[in-house]
Amino acid sequence: MRNWAAALKRFVEEVRRRRVFRVAVVFLVVGWIVIQVAGATFGPLGLPDWSLKLVIMLVALSFVLACALAWTYDITTRGIERTPPAAAVASPAQPHAPEASVAILPFADLSEAHDQDYFCDGLAEEILNALAAISGMRVASRTSSFRFRDGHADAREIGKALNVAAIMEGSVRKAGDRVRVTAQLVNAGDGYHLWSENFDRGLEDIFAIQEEIARSVARALRVTLNRPEVLDLERNAPRNVRAYEFYLRGRQIQAMKSTNSWQSAPEMFRRAIELDPAYAQAHAGLADALTGLLIWRLVRPEDVLDEASAAARRALELAPELAEAHVAHANTLSLAGNNDEATAAFERAIALNGELYEAHYYFARHCYAHGQFRRAVDEFEAAHRTRPDEFQALTLGMNAADALGDSRDGESMARRALALALAEADVDPENGRARYLAAGLQARLGDYEGGRRNMEVALRLQPEDFGTLYNAACFHAQIGDTERALDMLDLAVDTGQGFRDWIEHDHDFVAIRHLPRFRAIVSRIDATPDAKA
Repeated sequence: MRNWAAALKRFVEEVRRRRVFRVAVVFLVVGWIVIQVAGATFGPLGLPDWSLKLVIMLVALSFVLACALAWTYDITTRGIERTPPAAAVASPAQPHAPEASVAILPFADLSEAHDQDYFCDGLAEEILNALAAISGMRVASRTSSFRFRDGHADAREIGKALNVAAIMEGSVRKAGDRVRVTAQLVNAGDGYHLWSENFDRGLEDIFAIQEEIARSVARALRVTLNRPEVLDLERNAPRNVRAYEFYLRGRQIQAMKSTNSWQSAPEMFRRAIELDPAYAQAHAGLADALTGLLIWRLVRPEDVLDEASAAARRALELAPELAEAHVAHANTLSLAGNNDEATAAFERAIALNGELYEAHYYFARHCYAHGQFRRAVDEFEAAHRTRPDEFQALTLGMNAADALGDSRDGESMARRALALALAEADVDPENGRARYLAAGLQARLGDYEGGRRNMEVALRLQPEDFGTLYNAACFHAQIGDTERALDMLDLAVDTGQGFRDWIEHDHDFVAIRHLPRFRAIVSRIDATPDAKA
């Protein structure tokens, strides 16, 4: 009897999830009206008696068909789609999602040419960043939520995977200077809508639209804004919407997983600045892009550091309270060797926005580079808390813990980071970066064979990427595979990237740097001052 009752309860819940009840009620009302109208009009019109019976039969058959279609299909922002099966029942160990938690999915591109993916992603990311700045709000990271862009997963599946209470999704149709944005917030527990709205406005209103959506999400999740200004998305908006589009293109390039693609990002920000010289975030973006290339040793300091420093200073002049501008300024100061000033700039960024991942992450890197390993560990952990599904901060935090001699903390961070890296690689099979960082973590934990497998996958995905090749060289040097390490380093140097002093002093190459072949490979690189950060 209990099994029968449980099965009935599950069936009713599934009918509700698939919105069959809603369709049935609407159809019964409409059908009743049709029958009433037929009964009142068929006689005066002289129609035979059997015609009313026919209408009743057709209504009944249509009712069955409508319920069947409602069970099978659903109407979403992407059109009519087959309803996915119910997600498996969560185990008792499944953590309960915080009430004030949300995942922002990338908006679907419904534009005629389907060439607005950068605009759709940028719109969603702006909302995500604004909500993440609210104290007490848990927002799934871009990396985690954007992997569900294909629309195949049900809201309940996404909610369980990301441990969030709500899912926000939408679509964008952009044509000329007009934009139509549809947004909806869905309860991840039962799939019901919490809020939805359509915006049909001029392109210049895009920041107002983003702000309205962010505020509506915060209200729906009952979040109290201790600092209302965090959702004032118009305060740093550019005067020229075209400048905003180039800014979004630059940020999209920065989000790519390949180091080789990053070198085109600065030009996008430069074009944004040309169109709108007073656009603070474009100046900050340019500084970020250039310092990122320096940190990855893809360019030389003498070629770009002055431009990056000037861009960061200009961003601060235009928007003194913009935390991102202080991070950009701090990075340029760190790279220039102005350590105390860099520390003060990082601390100011954190004071302005304690939920900004980049502020904690880059401050941690700065502390690590200057031997402040305990503070580096603390800041890497703080960065991870702002994006708990992201693995890079923990990976570098492991190095800082090891430098402190804290092997227990280092191993703990390595295990947590590895679980997250492997999870990301599973849901995003094209993510070569997740694969090669996972391999490095596996080497740290002694799983050499698992590391080899992941590194080979990364090399197949990105065989000409400097970051992938260099990390492969480090991995094989760590596990004692000398010839393979030298082969990978040879290929990495052939890309024309990397700095000689940095490679010569990289601790991963301790076991091979004395070898003649290592010296011959490194000698092909022009000596340049180390820009380690």
